[in-house]
Amino acid sequence: MLTSIQLMILLFWTSICSVDAEKLFHNRDRSDVQTLNSHQAEVITNKYTAELFLSRYGFITPVNWEEVQFEGSDTSFHNDFLGDPQDMIQEGTSHHSRDAPQDGDHDGRTESRVFVSALKEFQRVSGLPATGVFDEATKVAMNKPRCGVPDKEVDLDAPVAPESSSTLESSAGDTLNATDGNNTFNITGDTASFTANPFEDDIFNVNDTESVLTGFSNDTGMNYTDDFNLYDGILNSTSLNGSHNINTDGRMASTGAGNGRRSKAVRRRKRHLAALVSKSRHRRDLSGSGYMAFSKRVLRWRLIGEGYSSQLSVEDQRYIFRLAFRMWSEVSPLEFVEDARSPLEDIDIRLGFGTGRHLGCNQRFDGTGQEFAHAWFLGDIHFDDDEHFTAPNAGSGISLLKVAVHEMGHVLGLPHIYRAGSIMQPSYLPQESGFEMDWTDRKAIQHLYGGCKGRFNTAFDWIRKEKTPYGEVVIRFNTYFMRDGWYWLYENRNNRTRFGDPVALQAGWRGIPMDGVDAYVHVWSRKIDAVYFFKGAQFWRYDNENDQAFRQDPEGHRYPRLISEGFPGVFGPIDTAFYDRRDSRIYFFKNTLVYAFDVEANSLARGFPENIRDVFPPVVSGDHPDGHIDASYFSYTHNAVFLLKGSRFWQVLGSRDRWRRPFLPRNGLLPHKEVDRHWFDICNVHPTALKLTR
Repeated sequence: MLTSIQLMILLFWTSICSVDAEKLFHNRDRSDVQTLNSHQAEVITNKYTAELFLSRYGFITPVNWEEVQFEGSDTSFHNDFLGDPQDMIQEGTSHHSRDAPQDGDHDGRTESRVFVSALKEFQRVSGLPATGVFDEATKVAMNKPRCGVPDKEVDLDAPVAPESSSTLESSAGDTLNATDGNNTFNITGDTASFTANPFEDDIFNVNDTESVLTGFSNDTGMNYTDDFNLYDGILNSTSLNGSHNINTDGRMASTGAGNGRRSKAVRRRKRHLAALVSKSRHRRDLSGSGYMAFSKRVLRWRLIGEGYSSQLSVEDQRYIFRLAFRMWSEVSPLEFVEDARSPLEDIDIRLGFGTGRHLGCNQRFDGTGQEFAHAWFLGDIHFDDDEHFTAPNAGSGISLLKVAVHEMGHVLGLPHIYRAGSIMQPSYLPQESGFEMDWTDRKAIQHLYGGCKGRFNTAFDWIRKEKTPYGEVVIRFNTYFMRDGWYWLYENRNNRTRFGDPVALQAGWRGIPMDGVDAYVHVWSRKIDAVYFFKGAQFWRYDNENDQAFRQDPEGHRYPRLISEGFPGVFGPIDTAFYDRRDSRIYFFKNTLVYAFDVEANSLARGFPENIRDVFPPVVSGDHPDGHIDASYFSYTHNAVFLLKGSRFWQVLGSRDRWRRPFLPRNGLLPHKEVDRHWFDICNVHPTALKLTR
């Protein structure tokens, strides 16, 4: 039996254990348990915090954003303190002294010309009156959710002065000091070496109204330097979930989080390497308009496993990222493919979520509010998981799609763009239905990577009849371009493709070959209204009312039929064809020959086939496609016929042109032009992005 003393000891330990025991939840969903709120970002309320903001985003001194990543790349921040805490502690800046002024009026430095000038610049780009006064409107603008990438960055392509021995000796003091509490940083020393202002280039400045709206350059040349190949392995070996030391021989060596103080030589080597790698990656620096970050056209991306969001399902996250990448692919020659199997160092763009110290990144997220994400030119995109990210068109929270499209723009080389409607504006715009890429963003990315080029199988205007709400019958048309098994609807009034295109042929044109067609012909006269698709030696008649190909038409013909049966004298396969309403003829193109088929007589016109140069002579000698046409197309928008071959097109002279200049030849071909300079944004997407599903 237990003695009284033993019983008292037992009761004592039981009471202690009951205190530490897991609490019971009264509700099954644990709704009775109060959860801790996420960390809140510090609100900008006075001139002191405003100066920190302006410093962080480069308005006071342009920020060497890419060196910020390298400066901290030898320290892992998965845990704040690993190893000896003494090695992690550094002297803070004067901004964090205990007696830091709470009101900027007591700090003479905030009243300096530098502060006022920086404040005016921020007000200007934010669409506010540039008064230089820290007023309520400016305070509201600074507290808006925004991207963490600085607005003003140093030009890493500017010449760097060689370091003298005295400079090397003092380089230990040239540190990048990150201040955790306010998520701000100071860059001194090396930034003085980069003096060029990337926003003063007048070649193509995305923040210059005139250059945005007129005169876009079509220069898509790529000049690669040998030093890019040297450091390409380094670029592809920096991952989100690990930190590395980069040796002078280009090899990667893992380092621990507790390395502590670095030698002056290591600091100089890392700083110098950051500049070299940045320079090699900025292969086509265009200053204010950004830089071409990638030389290849197909880029691989991954949502890393240790960086999932806690707010959305993994499938929702991947779906949103696929959609965001596709939006860039729809307006540029770049294609993106999700890759979940290759080694992480082989992935071009890596995405992940985190809070505070996150994913081995040197920058710390500030919590709910203000900074929601940032991106690095090495291909890393980080999202602050303290923010309330939501799916597209959710109506509340921060749209992960809009933020992802913005950060992807940075990874691809775009700077912030201060234009209404641009997705590259630094501050977040509220949710909106039907969010799409703005014209400015399209032109900006195409200025870096060029327009979308490629052959087309066919192009045509699809005529259809529609009834208005008042019962009137109206005739409408839409322009379509087809390439292999995809098609685009072109919006002539907006001079761009429809948002969300290309689409698989099988989704919009039922019953025609799904791998593409050679030609489209719409015979439209007082007696006949018939649509035909041609492929190889066969053709199909299309039922516009039921939106599918006929298996058997009203005349009893079964489809597909041989071209030679429906159009005597014409033998497939053909290159392309179009119907000319002026003479009621179908012009079939095959190699260097043209077959003119008289629809009324149901036979070849007299004297055909003829050489293409005789039927469509060049206006300028030597400027001619010389057969093997990809597509021929009568445009109701332009009231003209176009012949497309490769990336070029030739316009056929119309009757009005010959009336004005009767000396020009009938059906003469005007000098060629580039397709992508006339019809914009007809871009491929990667086959894996053709169908977006969760």
